[in-house]
Amino acid sequence: MNTKPTNEFDNFIDAFVEELIATPDDQVFDGHDPAGVQAKGLDLLRAAKRSVSKSRLAAAKAGYAALKSTPAPVPQTVSADEARSFLAQAANDNRFTLAARNLGELPDDEAIALYTKIKSLVSREEGDK
Repeated sequence: MNTKPTNEFDNFIDAFVEELIATPDDQVFDGHDPAGVQAKGLDLLRAAKRSVSKSRLAAAKAGYAALKSTPAPVPQTVSADEARSFLAQAANDNRFTLAARNLGELPDDEAIALYTKIKSLVSREEGDK
């Protein structure tokens, strides 16, 4: 070993590993067929992987079902002027970083798209409360 054990547990582990390494294979297998032991271990590993895959799939299905059960936001029809007015108010809200944008020069469709994004964030935030 490269380092000296620092406590009793380290002493125990070091002695156990050294003894295990020094043990001949026929004693380790205790009369069992090495190929059979390997096959049984691989079967256990495959069963564990299947179990984990099934639980992950079940969790994903549950998450999808929960997502699907939440109602989709209803798109609001808003004029570009209303969107710009809302964006001007949102620029003073510390939850949003709109200060660097020149909101007056945004094309109508971009102003409405930004309005829609912010509204969806606000509604999602209110839904989490």
